Amino acid sequence: MIDQRSKLDGLPARDDTAALASAGGDADLARELLDVLLAGLPAEIEELRACIAEADWVALAEHAHQVRGATRYCGVPALDEAIEALERTARRGDPVLVSGDFAAVESQASRLLEALRG
Repeated sequence: MIDQRSKLDGLPARDDTAALASAGGDADLARELLDVLLAGLPAEIEELRACIAEADWVALAEHAHQVRGATRYCGVPALDEAIEALERTARRGDPVLVSGDFAAVESQASRLLEALRG
């Protein structure tokens, strides 16, 4: 069985082809979508963290779903998958799984930023 971290690390941090396809072939729009995601990502992660601290699984699931609305169209498959996993475990209300999935979100967000710098 492949653990979640290995699965996520096997996905690309950034997929320019997928981003371009999501933006209907418009490279400027694809870049703008990514820029908006990146600008808001620190605040989004803090909001997710606050939901976890309050053990508010409903709010966590809803917020993760909203974040996924952005990640889905930005060509960031590993982060998108991590956010989706966090949404699923939040809906189950399992704090141990939520903790692990949130750590994966943080890890994949960092990985994305590193990939963009590199």
